[in-house]
Amino acid sequence: MLLSFIIPAYNVEKYIVACLDSCRAQGIDDMEIIVVDDGSTDSTPSLLDEYAQQHHCVKVFHQKNQGQSVARNLAIETAMGEYIYMVDADDKMMDGKVLPIDTMRSGKYDIIGVQVMYQLEDGSQRPWSHQMERWPFDHEYATGADFVRSHNIEGLVYGYLFKRSLFTQNPALRFTPGIYHQDEELIFKLFTLAGPVVYKRGYTYLYYEHSGSSINTHTEARKRKLMDDTMTIISNLIHWRDEHGLDDMMRYKLSYLSMDVLRVLIRKQHDTDYALQCIGTLRQLGLYPLSWINEPKYLAVKLLTCTERLVTWWIKHPQFSKRVGF
Repeated sequence: MLLSFIIPAYNVEKYIVACLDSCRAQGIDDMEIIVVDDGSTDSTPSLLDEYAQQHHCVKVFHQKNQGQSVARNLAIETAMGEYIYMVDADDKMMDGKVLPIDTMRSGKYDIIGVQVMYQLEDGSQRPWSHQMERWPFDHEYATGADFVRSHNIEGLVYGYLFKRSLFTQNPALRFTPGIYHQDEELIFKLFTLAGPVVYKRGYTYLYYEHSGSSINTHTEARKRKLMDDTMTIISNLIHWRDEHGLDDMMRYKLSYLSMDVLRVLIRKQHDTDYALQCIGTLRQLGLYPLSWINEPKYLAVKLLTCTERLVTWWIKHPQFSKRVGF
């Protein structure tokens, strides 16, 4: 089997059929679509069961609500495809046959990067990030480690096709339950273990902005948890670095993450005492003062946050942080 789509689903009755249709539209005969219903309370379970009865390539599992990470981990254990592609149930594939099927069939690459389009609620679309526009398309890297030594990878799981062997050969390597941005941690670890990597030009995935989704819920509690989880991910990656002797390989990524922490602390106007606590943790981890990355937005971060006193000032004066693109 060439490909296993993995889709965690929770209360997505409005989106799930379109998502499944877009996966089937890739026209791959030797593929499967694994959907894990994560304890949905709407009509999602019945819609999935009905869809699976109509299409033999769709396999549905039902579990009590345990979160996206647990649902994805379950699907990984049951997947049979040579490659795994993870899709969110409220998104879809771009129209038509958009996956790099020939590249997949070559079996040459452990990770194949693809491009992601972001659709806003007003219907307008833009690339997920400018970084994706600058990827070194069709340039082969002998290992994932070669890529991450000098490039920052996007921490979104639907930006990559992964060889299933990366998971079967590393059974302890799975999504961490209960945290936001769990993609960021797992994807980077997979890159450090991967053999050949390539990025293919062409938009494959359509990410929808949904105002009611958890990612767009802006409560103080959620804002704090997002940052707490980011600090957890950084700590986990530090442990991974030390455990596997990857100091040189991971320096670039850890520098990016530490700068992003400071940028978000300022941009989201976190409480000053909490911000200083985060900075103290970065200092203990050896990630503050900041490393130097020669890119404009990070040069600004470094120049404007070189001391805790300046961080405090920027948090208290958000109008200035907005002027410099924070």
